[in-house]
Amino acid sequence: MHSTRAVLLLLLAASPLAGQGGRNNQRPGGPPPRAAALRGQIEETFKRRAMKELSLTDDQASRMSRVVQATGDRRRLLEDEMRRMQDALDTELRPGVAANADSVSRLIDRMGQNRVTYAESFRDEMRDLQPVLSPIQRGQYLMMRDRLLQRIRELQDNRQPANGPPPPE
Repeated sequence: MHSTRAVLLLLLAASPLAGQGGRNNQRPGGPPPRAAALRGQIEETFKRRAMKELSLTDDQASRMSRVVQATGDRRRLLEDEMRRMQDALDTELRPGVAANADSVSRLIDRMGQNRVTYAESFRDEMRDLQPVLSPIQRGQYLMMRDRLLQRIRELQDNRQPANGPPPPE
């Protein structure tokens, strides 16, 4: 449980790692250096915890690390692209400005495809881990990762400003 607390402390200290609430503060080349450093620390802590809890051999840990890094890199690119599309959609749908229906339609289509590709990345990750981990280890890894992602979402939800956008009518 100690490593879980360490991860959560890192998450609390980080300004939104996944871009929630801080989209406008990000540099064009990626997340701010502090967020990138904290993300790296969280990933390293999670990797050590997974190695211990899944009883991985050094070879398994190395191979799993390569798979997780590759899929993580791919997901970050998809997340960056989604933020750009959301910004473009926000720009198109500004109050008081006529939106271009064709542009909005293309953005909606691209956003939908991005979400499908993002979801498929989880399936692909499990497929790529199949020759590395036993079914039990993959299940344990999946549960560990899902718990971490859920905790990140909870922390991000708690950090949202009270005067956020009004609920849809």
